[in-house]
Amino acid sequence: MASRKGKCTNFGNCDIADTRQITQVPEGSELVCSTCGHSLTEIRGERAGSTIKPAYLALAGLGVVVIVFAAWWLFVRAPASASAGGSLGRPLRVGIVTWPGYAGGIVANNGFKPNKDCIYWNKHNLQVEFLLMEDTDVRAKAFAKGGENGVDIVWSTVDFWANELPGFVKDGIKARAIMQVDWSRGGDAIVADRSIKRIEDLKGKRISLALFTPSHWLLESSLKNSSLDDSEQAEIVKNLVGKNASPDARADFVANKVDAAVVWEPDVTEALQNRPDAHVLISSRDADRLIADLMVAREDFIKEHQEVIKAFVEGWLDGTAEANRNPGQVAKLLMDNEPVYKELGEEKTRAGLPTVKWADLTDNTEMFGLDGKDALFDRIFQDASQSWIKRGYITQPVAPDLAKDITFLKGLYTAGPVQRPTGPIFNPASETVATKIAVSDKPINIFFATGSSALDTNAQQLLEKETGTLTQTFSNTYIRIEGNTDNLGSEGSNQQLSEQRAQAVVDFLVRRYNLNRNRFIAVGNGSKKPRESNVTSEGRAANRRTDIQVVTKS
Repeated sequence: MASRKGKCTNFGNCDIADTRQITQVPEGSELVCSTCGHSLTEIRGERAGSTIKPAYLALAGLGVVVIVFAAWWLFVRAPASASAGGSLGRPLRVGIVTWPGYAGGIVANNGFKPNKDCIYWNKHNLQVEFLLMEDTDVRAKAFAKGGENGVDIVWSTVDFWANELPGFVKDGIKARAIMQVDWSRGGDAIVADRSIKRIEDLKGKRISLALFTPSHWLLESSLKNSSLDDSEQAEIVKNLVGKNASPDARADFVANKVDAAVVWEPDVTEALQNRPDAHVLISSRDADRLIADLMVAREDFIKEHQEVIKAFVEGWLDGTAEANRNPGQVAKLLMDNEPVYKELGEEKTRAGLPTVKWADLTDNTEMFGLDGKDALFDRIFQDASQSWIKRGYITQPVAPDLAKDITFLKGLYTAGPVQRPTGPIFNPASETVATKIAVSDKPINIFFATGSSALDTNAQQLLEKETGTLTQTFSNTYIRIEGNTDNLGSEGSNQQLSEQRAQAVVDFLVRRYNLNRNRFIAVGNGSKKPRESNVTSEGRAANRRTDIQVVTKS
């Protein structure tokens, strides 16, 4: 019997929602939670935005010539191996979704199906099979099962892994990220009507999105780095219009049913083209180190098949190098293997490739701290974990060290050390950029001694906690630091002190995270921009603050 599946999002009020269970009802029945009666968010697709039906190809008319050629290829041309299936003895099964970021692996395998005309086989004695798994419930069950009837490795993102891994651990399944495969660089975006110019303008607005997707993390991170207080953020989250997938959120936006939508390509382009007042509020082109796709594997599989994981990681990176050399091949393989891209055609498929950056060893060095420096993975993973706890999506985080295994990447780095990737190019901010409306504004109350601009240890730790992730992940934006004082003292001295304090914050962040100084705009406001009344001591304390503002390039 046909059925429908859904997730309850009545977190904190329903055990079904809190334990992330999937509810299944007969086709035609109302999709509601059997425990609390809350409407369910129907599950179809997650990252891809649509459920793709597999294509079944019938092969007929195989002649003797083909059989002879196949035998010649297998026994003469194919490299020696422990078995016909390579080092694993069968094809390694890898679950992915429709997304251009997996090009490295697809190119290394010359498509989805196991074959011996590819980098994986010829260089690494490995056969690989990629499987589209748009339904995250199906994907999770296949990953838990593993082996020939499941999958050995699956996609995730750092933020999604922070949300998903605690559930696996609770069920007795330990798993770890083994490599980064891409960065989203414009593929995820918040599109909004022209009345919404800042993240703070989302207050009281209706926002449509596919819940628990990487795009959801873009919204969550943007809210966290705004001046919206916890209750205002919670109200926005409570009123989110949860959809099945990105095309549904885009359709709501185009139909003027909502004021904003969080979507990914090609729905970003479609939304901008089909709603006249639409614009991109912020995207992963601005937050270009925020959303990173990963490959993850179960701990037991990693321990039992270390050579297979090593071959998989090395082959993927070889495929990434080839993909960067030949994007035309990437487009062809995507169209040959994924129905969405076949429907889009070559022009649109190729146009969408720059919305991701395929990760190489330099990116993995930065992500996992292969050089012994700070690991960006740890910061994003912890940040996302705290956000999901705050929203009630998970109750207990997993430590970053238990969420990753960098053994195989570390081996590559040790054999050939590389530098971390260079960041975007920044020219000193023009007057237009320096005075531009910030897309978000995060106030921080930093304690300075009276008349001083020196940052003590507590102030430095506060800056690391509140701005470390923001400055590193929204790394393609200008950051404006505005110093503010209360109204005690002369305006001249307040103005000078606020400028000095803003510059002290800039100097600390540049030095602490090795950031481009041209990214920063230091502004002193003196007492001219109070948030509260200066009549009370509490109000004056609130006005002695530093505002961390995100200013987009365009």
